[in-house]
Amino acid sequence: MQSRTLAALALSFAAMLGIGGNASAQAAYPTQPIKIVLPFAAGSPTDAILRVIAGPLGKRLGQSVVVDNKPGATGLIGTEFAARAAPDGYTLLFGTNTTQVANQYFFKKLPYDGEKDFTPVAIVGGVPHVLVVNPSLPVNSVPELIAYARSHPGKISFPYANSTTRITGSTFRVMTKTNLVEIPYKAYGQAVTDLLGGQTQMMFIDFTTGLEHIRAGKLKALGVTPERSAKLPGVPAMKEVLPGFEIGNWNGLFAPAGTPKAVVDRLNREMAAVLAIPEVQKQIDATGYELLRQMSPAEFGKFIAAESVHWGKLVKAAGVEAE
Repeated sequence: MQSRTLAALALSFAAMLGIGGNASAQAAYPTQPIKIVLPFAAGSPTDAILRVIAGPLGKRLGQSVVVDNKPGATGLIGTEFAARAAPDGYTLLFGTNTTQVANQYFFKKLPYDGEKDFTPVAIVGGVPHVLVVNPSLPVNSVPELIAYARSHPGKISFPYANSTTRITGSTFRVMTKTNLVEIPYKAYGQAVTDLLGGQTQMMFIDFTTGLEHIRAGKLKALGVTPERSAKLPGVPAMKEVLPGFEIGNWNGLFAPAGTPKAVVDRLNREMAAVLAIPEVQKQIDATGYELLRQMSPAEFGKFIAAESVHWGKLVKAAGVEAE
């Protein structure tokens, strides 16, 4: 009887040590460098933002934070890689509305589930998009562009390289009843290069990439979505000139599903602290990017669920079929 009691006490003590060990391991996180997978190319708008954040985040965590670019297939390659990583907080994903919610509507079969395979950590922000045209196009406003496109069916093309550039262009085509030619690109940078060169005529381009070209007179800005911006005074919001047109984007930090809550909460707190640093805000603002209200992981999860429904409606209305 006594031996059974001693054995039970020993097991109980061992269990307590195990629990304490796990808690200590989580409390000590991180003990090694952290890799953030970015499913887009180096030099892309999202890459620029992540690199502003990575350094200060590493300083707060006491470990280096490395950006690991894994571009390709509209974000599928890098996102799948992150989804299959160990849920220990050392491999994270910098995901976007494209990778986490929109791709499910553009592809019949995804190698990952944007919601089930990931734990939301922290939302960061988004970048406004602006409808621009090559200066060779004889239009200076959205109504003029619509009229020109209707009188020249099939003569105006727009490139797309991600879900936002695709859905904005497709929605514009459907809402204006114009015969625009959609041209897919594997790389965002090449899409912009061809627009500047006149191979394509219009595009919904992000501020991070487009502002310098607009200010240099290489592109003409006609309308901003989702809202007007002080960075382009005098340029109307798209919804002002085309009622009902309001499309935005976002990105944030994610961890593989099953990552300990303590780790997720720590990352959420440190991300909020980094995004509150004035110098970080200044650098981000200079890119044309706009920070969003910080959320808890649970709030971010609810936001993503709502966005999934929203993007489903956008894709259906635009008449885009899954490939």
